[in-house]
Amino acid sequence: MRIRLVGIAALLFALLGLVGYSFGASHVLAQSGTPASTPLAAQTPVSDTSATPLSETAATPVAEPVRVVTLVGWYQNSASGDILEIGPLQTTDQLVGGPGDPTSTLTGTADLDSEDNNGLPRVVLGDTILDGTEMFPEDPESVFNWIYYQGDPALRPATLVIPVIATAGPYEGRSGTVTFLSRSSPGSGIFVAMLNPAE
Repeated sequence: MRIRLVGIAALLFALLGLVGYSFGASHVLAQSGTPASTPLAAQTPVSDTSATPLSETAATPVAEPVRVVTLVGWYQNSASGDILEIGPLQTTDQLVGGPGDPTSTLTGTADLDSEDNNGLPRVVLGDTILDGTEMFPEDPESVFNWIYYQGDPALRPATLVIPVIATAGPYEGRSGTVTFLSRSSPGSGIFVAMLNPAE
């Protein structure tokens, strides 16, 4: 009986030992199969914090703009047909040009064979006088530079460019061109004067 009790006790002890061993072994195996945890700082790659020099960009110098004066208007033949009358230009929201209200703005005239300019063109806009000049000395016809549609003087649109010098008014001393863009015959269209700074 005593032997039997000893045997049972030994058996229980062995079973408990096996159970304890199996729990311990699984814990050990689990630890040996899993790498030890690494602190977060060690897992995060360290970037290069050395300062990267910024390229030195020098300010791009801004050239002083050439202050060309641009005057734009509408012209049409006068009632007599001797001169052109210049007034304001008006455009629609579709940019179609036409005459504006001449009572509220600067108006003027263009005489293409003015006696006051030795038979050459003269444009008068308020106090400004623009006198046509010869492109080639002693060649009065070089004042008139025409571009005709299909090369036919009878067809429109056509463009007339005249070199000028401002001889009076706020732009005196400036030189440039006046351009008559003709949309119809006997004559109406857009007037453009471009005047360079005085030298």
